[in-house]
Amino acid sequence: MELGRFDLNLLVVLDALLREKNVTLAARRLHLSQPGVSTALSRLRKMLDDPLLVRQGRYLALTPRAEALIEPVREILATIEQNILQPPQFDPERDTRTFSVLSSDYVGIALLRPLLTRINDQAARVRIDMTAIPAGWLDQVKRDEVDLAIVPDRMVTGDDVETLSNVPVIEDRFVAVVWKDHPVAAEGRLTASDLGRWPYLAYAPPQGTSLVEDGLDELGITRSIEATGSNFASLAFLLPDTMMIAFLPERLATRVAPAAHVVTVQHDFPLRPLTQSAFWHQRRDRDGGHVWLRQELLATSRLEFDDLDRRT
Repeated sequence: MELGRFDLNLLVVLDALLREKNVTLAARRLHLSQPGVSTALSRLRKMLDDPLLVRQGRYLALTPRAEALIEPVREILATIEQNILQPPQFDPERDTRTFSVLSSDYVGIALLRPLLTRINDQAARVRIDMTAIPAGWLDQVKRDEVDLAIVPDRMVTGDDVETLSNVPVIEDRFVAVVWKDHPVAAEGRLTASDLGRWPYLAYAPPQGTSLVEDGLDELGITRSIEATGSNFASLAFLLPDTMMIAFLPERLATRVAPAAHVVTVQHDFPLRPLTQSAFWHQRRDRDGGHVWLRQELLATSRLEFDDLDRRT
């Protein structure tokens, strides 16, 4: 087939279908009607001489040809977007842009909220879409489907570190957190034996294991786990009127403590700090808007660290 006979608009539909593996979800992503996307899929099947999506039970699966098209289609669309549609220079005061960021609730409160405050006046047309970190987040970054993923450094290892661009944005220490009327709050310090004596509220992340729990296990510190939670911010609000003890990153704990009626308590055993970096596809290294976003993110991070140092 000659390129002139191929409707390049169909690549956008194809990209959505390859991502979603579902006509309805692809239509929703593109803000199109389901019949419209179904018609586009029929045209794609005819042009490419391949079914692309085939039914397997209740779901649709990609054919081998469709699987092989994921990277090339994403590459083509990203090149068009960044080299043709995006202006060579980015002016946050005038340009319209939406950035997608994957992060935890902790990063949202400790870093992204201050970032939004920082850019609010100078970038009225800039929008930041924040999404919780999904199970396949790394593949999304590798396929250049999101602008940034801010995750703990230990979640990206080996060859993945070499294939993605990244910059450190957070280094935080963990502190013990208790209800303000907890006996440990009056003592002002938490010992290893306290964790065995009082009930414990553990952080259980949706993916992987908790850095705190791994650290306590390495130290051989036993806990009497009474409850678990998968959302950092909510842990603080589960503590009032209980004798439970939890650990939170200090930047988060400092922000939520007054509202949650909890206090932070220093512990007398070492815990590794929490380090997080922003990861992105190398294709965006010289993207003017992306460069601006990264600069603002780093500036916000430095200000937040300095503010924490002054308070502590």
